[in-house]
Order: sequence, then C-alpha cells, then structure tokens
Amino acid sequence: MRIITNTEILYSALGKPDIKDLESIDTNCLICGKHTKEGAKAKKVLSSNFTNWGDCKDRSSQYICKECAGTIKAREVRVNSFVADANNLYLLKKNDIENYLFNLGKYVTGEFVVGITQSFKKHNSFRCKVNSNPKRYFIREEDREYVFDVDKLKRVYEYLNDAYLQFSKDELQTGNYKMISIEQFGLEKFATYEDLFSQYRGSAQFDLLIYMMNSEKRNEYVKAKQKAQKEEKARLKALEKEKKKAAKTKQISLF
Repeated sequence: MRIITNTEILYSALGKPDIKDLESIDTNCLICGKHTKEGAKAKKVLSSNFTNWGDCKDRSSQYICKECAGTIKAREVRVNSFVADANNLYLLKKNDIENYLFNLGKYVTGEFVVGITQSFKKHNSFRCKVNSNPKRYFIREEDREYVFDVDKLKRVYEYLNDAYLQFSKDELQTGNYKMISIEQFGLEKFATYEDLFSQYRGSAQFDLLIYMMNSEKRNEYVKAKQKAQKEEKARLKALEKEKKKAAKTKQISLF
C-alpha cells in the first residue's frame, strides 16, 4: 500500500482547494516525487522567491501534483504553526502550541503532520514528515526537523515553567544565571533542575520549550510577587515604627 504524503494530508485538511492550470500528465511530481496523472507546471506554482530546491524529490520534473500545488499556495500553512490530519487543520498561536504538542491524541487521528514557525516566512508544509504516533513524532520547524517525545519532554517543560518564575528565558537557555536568582530559588532545587536542563540545553527540543513558555503568566506572577514584596516591606516598616513609638512611650512613663 502506498504511503500517504504530507501534502496529501494537508491538501485534504485544507478542503481540497481548486488548482488553476491543471493539466493531464503522466510524470512524477517535482515536490513529492510521486507519479501523478494530474498537475500544474512548476513555473505557475512556484514564485521566483522559492529556494527549497534541495527538498524537492524529483528535480527533473517540470510539474507539481495538485496536492503539492494546493498546499504550497496555501498561505495559512506558511505563516502559521500548524497540526493537521486528513480531516482537520489547526492553526496555532504561540500560546496554543504547548496544549497541542503535549495532547496531540485529542486532536488527530491516523497520519498527521506538525509544523512550527518562528519566522512566519519559510515553508514547512511539504517538508513535514508524516507521523502516526501522537506520543512520539517528528516536528518540522523551518530548516530543522527533530523528534518530540511527549513523555520525556513533559517533565522538562514542567521544570522550565517553574524555574521561569525565577529566571529569565535567556538564563534558562544559556545556563548563565545570576547568583542572587539561584540563592532565591534555592541551591538544592536549582541543582536538581539544572541537572535535567543541561541534558537538553542546545537541542532543538529545548529551544522550542523555551520559545513556547507563556511570558504573560510569568509577568503576572512577577508583578504579584513584587506587589507582595512591597506590601511586606511596608508592613515591616509600619511594625518598626510602632515598636519605636511603644519604646518611646515606655521611656516617658518611666519619668
């Protein structure tokens, strides 16, 4: 049985859009390499800005199948991160990514593809690897591709989110921490967390986890923490003032 291609999944998820300038042909697709009886000339599908020739499966062909053509022409899968199976296309905002990546089984059935973009400019669609396991799958993130193991990375992500309440994204990503932040976090806890982070730091998976952490939640926490610290400082100041007042009153009473 022939394996389904990434663009067949996406073309179906996109609702099988009409393709202009289709011709009856008998050749391979330039993009996916499959033999096809229907396609459009490559020069009518690809713009002059197309640079992904190295990803094309049959560069000797002058035609692109309708599934690849429809997918490449679909702007929504170029300027968005996405998850798709043959029946559903989910376009993801940054704060949506974590929910989908860690819970893919709720959203896809059968074969699926995952594309993540940070530049919102590069093609992911026809470069995605087709997956079938929502617990361990390939992610295409622009010019790199890597395995996302849900069970292994979930613990890393939980630790990162907790550490993010104390440290900045830059500190977590580089491993260059401020000593005062380490002391406030707790030396023993920091050692445990950093032992885990150091195993993944520098990998595409770690970079993605850092990227998708919610800055808004962290900023709310920091703001609440600063407010609590300010209130505590005011309370201690008022307490100190009351102590001085009480001591002065006691001293007067002695006379």
